[in-house]
Amino acid sequence: MIKQHLRSRGQVYSFLTWGQPDTEAWLFLHGFMGSQSDFVPVAQALTGYRISLNLLGFGSQPPAIPPKRLTMTAQIRDLADILTQLQVKKVNLVGYSMGGRLALGFALARPDLINHLYLESSTAGIADAKRRRERQLHDQKLARYLRCNDLASFVDQWEQLPLFASQRQLSLKQQQRMRQQRLMQNPINLAHSLEKMGTGSQPNFWPQLAHLAVKVTLITGQLDQKFSCIGEKLQRMVPVAQWIIVPKVGHNVHFEAPATFATILKGNL
Repeated sequence: MIKQHLRSRGQVYSFLTWGQPDTEAWLFLHGFMGSQSDFVPVAQALTGYRISLNLLGFGSQPPAIPPKRLTMTAQIRDLADILTQLQVKKVNLVGYSMGGRLALGFALARPDLINHLYLESSTAGIADAKRRRERQLHDQKLARYLRCNDLASFVDQWEQLPLFASQRQLSLKQQQRMRQQRLMQNPINLAHSLEKMGTGSQPNFWPQLAHLAVKVTLITGQLDQKFSCIGEKLQRMVPVAQWIIVPKVGHNVHFEAPATFATILKGNL
């Protein structure tokens, strides 16, 4: 494992790599309050050239990032530039939750760079304009909370969301590692991310799904009812998609069941 940095359009990205650039490439995109460390157990179980990226503004105590650079459009441009700098012509793109939304946007914008798209517990946005506006207001409320309160209190509330209930069944060591990662984030960047690339602020990709011209695998956890319903809808809208439901886990499949997740990526499940 090698720690690396590069500059894309004036901003520094940090990432981890394994393997050689002239082999099959994998790019991993974490979720909200995640980091390049999220996919390490999965990446280590694979072969090829594996890249686990700190998305802009995330990771361990990152510097403040201009809000305009945290939009999905800006980050799609950055990802294309990063792959160019790393001399990667096609990639297996793996995105979890927020990272999955970005991965989908990237695949729609740059299908020429995608070999296989893996969407873990993700969505194509919000189709209904009224619901989309309600989600924007909700994310703006969370952003205000981040600006006016300490990060620990925000993380306390975040960990109590029903979406993450299954993580309370993990070992104390695993739970503490996840909490520590969340507490290392920059709250200003988190607030800007919610406002600029939250589910309510991102483009509505649902109408474009029928034209998705890459291999797609959808992955959801059996205990995550909300995103299992979204996964079912995604499969209906993307005729080429394979949908895999992993038993006995929730929203963060790769964290709760890394070995199973790696097996899926290897095509053995």
